[in-house]
Amino acid sequence: MDKPAMASVFRMRHLPATISGVRSLGRGQADPIFHSRPLGEAIRFIVQTDGQYDLSAVAISYGDRATPPLGSREVRALWQEYGERLLEV
Repeated sequence: MDKPAMASVFRMRHLPATISGVRSLGRGQADPIFHSRPLGEAIRFIVQTDGQYDLSAVAISYGDRATPPLGSREVRALWQEYGERLLEV
């Protein structure tokens, strides 16, 4: 993801987002269910739970249906670039 694309996502950090593709690593545990949350918060959640869940198929959907979802690589790049600023009002 290039810098202009990351800046565009940063500007949309307050849009509702949905997390999918997160799988539990524990035997016999149900996969987590996520409700809509702000995009910046969804990005933070994925970064902070890396290692606790299988995030190989994670996708964060936001905006209209034409907007491609963010995968784990994009999420990590955004967090590295903006960090906690994604949560600012």
